[in-house]
Amino acid sequence: MKTVRKFVCDFCLNGCNIGILFDGYQYRIEYLTEEPPNYGRLCPRGNSASIVIDHPKRLCYPLLDGKEITWQQALNTIQQWLDECSGRERAVVYSRGLSPAEAATVAGFARQLGTENLVCGYLEPDNFLGVQLAGVRRAKLEEVQSARAILLVGDVFSASPVAAKFILDARYAERNSRLVVIDSIRTRQSGFAQLFLLVKPGTEYRALAAIAGILDPKLNLDVDRFAVECGVERSRLEEAAAILKSTPAGLVGAAASFGRVANPLLHSLCAQLVALKTDKPFAGFAEALIPNGRLSFQQFQEKVVQGQIKMIFWFGGLFPYSYPEVFPALSQVRFRVATTIFRLSSPLPGLVLPVVSEFEKSGSGETLWRQVSREPVVRPVSGSRLISEIIQGITGSTATESLNVPVPVQVDKLLEWLAGSRKPEPVSGYLLVGERRAIGIGEFYDSEEEITVNPADARQLGVKDEELVTVKSRTAEEQFRVKVSGAVPAGVLVVGVDAHRNRRLFSVEFDEPGGIATIPPTKVEVWRTQG
Repeated sequence: MKTVRKFVCDFCLNGCNIGILFDGYQYRIEYLTEEPPNYGRLCPRGNSASIVIDHPKRLCYPLLDGKEITWQQALNTIQQWLDECSGRERAVVYSRGLSPAEAATVAGFARQLGTENLVCGYLEPDNFLGVQLAGVRRAKLEEVQSARAILLVGDVFSASPVAAKFILDARYAERNSRLVVIDSIRTRQSGFAQLFLLVKPGTEYRALAAIAGILDPKLNLDVDRFAVECGVERSRLEEAAAILKSTPAGLVGAAASFGRVANPLLHSLCAQLVALKTDKPFAGFAEALIPNGRLSFQQFQEKVVQGQIKMIFWFGGLFPYSYPEVFPALSQVRFRVATTIFRLSSPLPGLVLPVVSEFEKSGSGETLWRQVSREPVVRPVSGSRLISEIIQGITGSTATESLNVPVPVQVDKLLEWLAGSRKPEPVSGYLLVGERRAIGIGEFYDSEEEITVNPADARQLGVKDEELVTVKSRTAEEQFRVKVSGAVPAGVLVVGVDAHRNRRLFSVEFDEPGGIATIPPTKVEVWRTQG
């Protein structure tokens, strides 16, 4: 007997409605053509969403140093570890994959453990798209559809492929509709732009600041300085400002990718500053927006390095610890507990607990366009548990506590940060840039063994399509198959960053303002692989 249940997709904040069909043998996607906001359209991730439910890599039992144990053994182990450290030596980290209610329960769990070390472990640059500039209004879906002058910074089409349909419909609705794109590489999105501004990697916010300064000279922004630093002629920035200013109905949209953005906070706020100065709404096309904890990630990492943290709990849905680039520091922590949906190909030291997927639990939240409620469409996979059930098993009870709600940033504060921003350092050799692809959840759909190389660089390296190169950063070394393309500028290399092996090439850095965690483009060595 076939049954179809409706579910709000959780892979990004577009909030698409999808149907999950079970025909007695497997789960499949059903397209709900009458349901907004997507009307049956789904991105590659949404199309493959049902695979998560009974994926062969689903974790169904706790693992201790890669070996299967029972839940009772896991809980006993946690109690033993808790007895060997004090509250101030414990830390609770949370990442994406939690509902707002689950995040509040995790915050309450930290209080139950007697620790102030509650940390947001979601370090993706797009998380800063949720920080609001005072006076900027958030875009409504109908405003996207009616926009006639659109500015996109970053690869919005990959971040939210379904929203791209609305943007393209607006772009071609009238002959005088205009699309301006700012990015450091040529993506498919840039091909639809009337004006494409190719900036140096990591300098998008400088181009945005220059446009804002042109729009409002009273901001006293050094337009010429920012134009030089982003590598775009002032006349082209003025053209972008004129397009946005001349058309009232419009939109400013932003996306921010791992390994692509130098300062995600300024990236977000400068895009909003342009929206403010053109009286247009802003849309931050993020996969998730996770509130801050009581401790910044920089403070947490410093405590780890100093040996002050003996035990961590890392709550999330997709991968334990989420970021392989922080493994070296976390290896110093004696006791480690993490939650995950999937089983990793390489065993992770410590205790790993299986949790239910988004399809198997209820919850509510906010998408770009509306408030949504989610009900489970399938029963939890055998052996997995809810976050609340895990915490109940550890402490005997659950408690909730509100997480921090960010206060809107005032324009004067943003201008102060811009005035004090450091000039980008010149890069000799090659700069590695990350790219989030439209399809990809970790390493389960695409191995991402390819690197995109400019034709001039390919000639210099002596490589052709499909040949191998070795790429070495200060944190890792990997081999890739070459794809030669003029979509990337000379001196820039591009890799997908859904695969953990690729993410290891980048490092977490802490930048001003506020010592925020960022994962920017990174300098690398590259050479042809022999044999």
